[in-house]
Amino acid sequence: MKKIIVILILILLSAPAFSQDKNYCKDKESWKEWDELVHKYPHSMNIQMLHAVRIGFCKKIEDGSISFEKARDVFNQLHETVIKKGKKEQNQWLKNKQI
Repeated sequence: MKKIIVILILILLSAPAFSQDKNYCKDKESWKEWDELVHKYPHSMNIQMLHAVRIGFCKKIEDGSISFEKARDVFNQLHETVIKKGKKEQNQWLKNKQI
């Protein structure tokens, strides 16, 4: 059941973490949401991984070693991959539950 909750949270987070126009690296509310997620679900490696990548990209953007646009695009691709994985796992879980 915990796994399904985490999967549903990932689906709810399906909006891009780096939008086309806004650099969320400087958004305190966005950081607060991520911090709450990682503390609430410390064993979800998907959430932990996305959080770590977000931290890394924000640091690299700040240092000027990667552009915001490149970081945004790569992070959003990774985010979408995790969401697809979560949906696939959810479908598999539901399928197994019906058997």
